[in-house]
Amino acid sequence: MFACIHGPDANRLADSFSPFVEMVDEKTAVFTVTARQFGAVKHVQAQVALAATAEAAILAARNLPGYTFIPPGEEARVLGTLSIDALPPDPELFETFHLWGIRSLNDLSRLPDDALASRLGARGLWLQRLARGAFERPLRPRLPATVYEESAELEHPIQLREPLLFQIARFLQDLTARLKSQSLAAASLHLTLNGNQRTHSVPFPTRDVKLLLKLVEHSLERQPPDGPIAKLRLELIPTEPRRVQHGLFTPAAPEPEKLELTLGKIRGLVGEKNVGYPELFDTHRPGLARPAPGRSYLTFRYFRPPLEARVTAERLWTRMFQGKILQIAGPWRSSGDWWRPDNWNRDEYDLALSDGALYRIYMDRVPKKWFVEGVYD
Repeated sequence: MFACIHGPDANRLADSFSPFVEMVDEKTAVFTVTARQFGAVKHVQAQVALAATAEAAILAARNLPGYTFIPPGEEARVLGTLSIDALPPDPELFETFHLWGIRSLNDLSRLPDDALASRLGARGLWLQRLARGAFERPLRPRLPATVYEESAELEHPIQLREPLLFQIARFLQDLTARLKSQSLAAASLHLTLNGNQRTHSVPFPTRDVKLLLKLVEHSLERQPPDGPIAKLRLELIPTEPRRVQHGLFTPAAPEPEKLELTLGKIRGLVGEKNVGYPELFDTHRPGLARPAPGRSYLTFRYFRPPLEARVTAERLWTRMFQGKILQIAGPWRSSGDWWRPDNWNRDEYDLALSDGALYRIYMDRVPKKWFVEGVYD
């Protein structure tokens, strides 16, 4: 069961019942409850509702006075008397509801599902499920941010590199173990020596202690500390782990771990400015590149092959990930090599998803299919 409290002191009241509380807004909190937590609510100065789904409890607590208990299966009946304005605002759909004469949640919930979906799409069907109290979703509790950090103040300052690396390796083992327990990986590494911070960006999320230690070692070789180390602090910035899918018949690409370590050694030998990065040819054909000097601050990783996708105005789905579209730019139409069998004709878009990543997608205009070409890093 889900309980929802709506009132000026909802946050404090909800915290007294459960440590896992989702704050829907400043006055609305929802959390899970068990039968042992049921009791009298006459002393609670707020609107309280209990229901089998979180959204049904939220609707009831916001719009019904006092205490409301919705038995499982009775959500549509209890919520049916509420005004259509109790649903999340959607001016365009609400105007359509007004033209159809829909004034209450009961009016909306009685409409045929297929007919509603064909006329109003997924958004209209979602609002109908909310009106019925049938939309199920997991709780999204607020959790305190975890800092993956280790530090030490040394009684005897470290003068040599080997003892310093030994201490850093101990920190890395502890921090990566904590990341692994949370199914996370390190996106970057912040090392502070005597108050001087240096940041090490890794090319991909990792929990490999040897790789992280080698990156630090190469950095210390290029820029040794100014003096003995008395204070040491190490922090790993967490992110989602890398997901890699290998093809059954495609040749194996170089391991990113070994490639980055090799580049680090080359930078130490020839200098940062003498390491080249790819630069596109003077053509719109996707995927072609040539080495060029300089530093690329925004890299792009191609999916080989591109991921087939399903795209609507609000969401994107692939077999590996999905999410809500937050921002989109485009289209950019390109075509070429019309005389060749592998000619291309497509519309490209850059979009930001709710998972925090920035992707490039395109519509192949010949088969009329959507694909995700890669991700910006």
